[in-house]
Amino acid sequence: MMQNDPQFDNNYIMAIRQRVRVQNDEDNSDEESKTQRRVRRSVRPTSTSVGKVFLIAVLMSLSGAIYLGAVIRHHHHRSTLSSTSATGNVTSPDLKSKVIHTTASAPKDWSDYCNDNPPQPNANTNPLTNKKVEPLWLPVYPTSLPGESGHAYTQFLAALTGVPAAAKNFYRSSKTLKRCHSRANENNNVDGVTCEIVHPIIPCQRPHPSAQSNNFGPVILLALRNPITAFPEFHQEKAVLYHGVQGQVGKEVWIKFRDEYVGNTIDNSTMFNEWKNLIMEWRDMNPYHVAEYLPYEYWSDEAKGPALVTRLARILKREGFPVLYSDEVEGNISRDLECLWHKHIRETSIAEEKKKLEEGWYVPDYTKEQLEMMASGLQSFAQEIKQKELIEDEKNGKRPGDEQLVAILTGYSN
Repeated sequence: MMQNDPQFDNNYIMAIRQRVRVQNDEDNSDEESKTQRRVRRSVRPTSTSVGKVFLIAVLMSLSGAIYLGAVIRHHHHRSTLSSTSATGNVTSPDLKSKVIHTTASAPKDWSDYCNDNPPQPNANTNPLTNKKVEPLWLPVYPTSLPGESGHAYTQFLAALTGVPAAAKNFYRSSKTLKRCHSRANENNNVDGVTCEIVHPIIPCQRPHPSAQSNNFGPVILLALRNPITAFPEFHQEKAVLYHGVQGQVGKEVWIKFRDEYVGNTIDNSTMFNEWKNLIMEWRDMNPYHVAEYLPYEYWSDEAKGPALVTRLARILKREGFPVLYSDEVEGNISRDLECLWHKHIRETSIAEEKKKLEEGWYVPDYTKEQLEMMASGLQSFAQEIKQKELIEDEKNGKRPGDEQLVAILTGYSN
């Protein structure tokens, strides 16, 4: 929470509630929202003619090649701390180079790989499981889920589980919906799959999440993002949601915000400590434990993305949620999950980043001192988690997911 922004809590909650109205209405959960239909149309394979399919495939390949080429050039240009501007600012690692990665092997021809054999749901999986399962907490540092306002994640989760309103938001409420539970669906064993929340950025104290364990599953999925890209994106989202900004915020506005809230030392960095506190609050929270950290950067990565959704599918299956697509094949990643990921996550991310490139969005920069401060803070954070492995006490010692968290923090610090 911004210490010098007293209206942040109420405004941000109101903005979130306004945003999530475009999601499925739980009272009519079988109907898709307009947003869902637009997304589905945008990624639905065309069936008009072979010529059109071929043309679309060529255009997608060219767009991807141009985009990835721009990313590689952008990343190379900004790969060292010594490349400073005249004002002493250092351009942060580009969002695009952080999200879209190439692999050592030749990239898949997704048009052949997926369109010829589209993912098929398991015939024996019933979307309405015969066992009552409670939704899982999904603490999210703002802008850490894929797609604009997390819509790509919402679409993917609904497709994966067959639950129309699988992705719920803690701040959405109505006469029939409260705290990610819908009274209209009392007869359903699966009311929702995940419950997005930004506590403790917006504190949830009445009751605290730890006191709501009877209504939520025992495991946590925690969405985080490299602070270097998370901070400007959070600032951008806030400006759009409740200041009505159209397009990207002005560069001078970002610099003013950055210098006030990111600061130059860890001790006075409101943003960094807020980011860290969200992770630590949920890492330490009993009676839950973190089953998986979901780094934003992994979602659109051609290698890490399918691996991430495979682990997610297995966690959901283990916790009793319906999973409509097989995850058990040689090589650990099924074609069905890869293609589901490509349709709902990869294509959407590429399209959004291509749009930003076309609109000329600048890459938010930092001073050299700020980048060094955050790198040092991330290294110290990783070391702090490592030290806890030596403590036997469950409350203060090692927790599930620590090894993964250390690897993510170490990667961010580099």
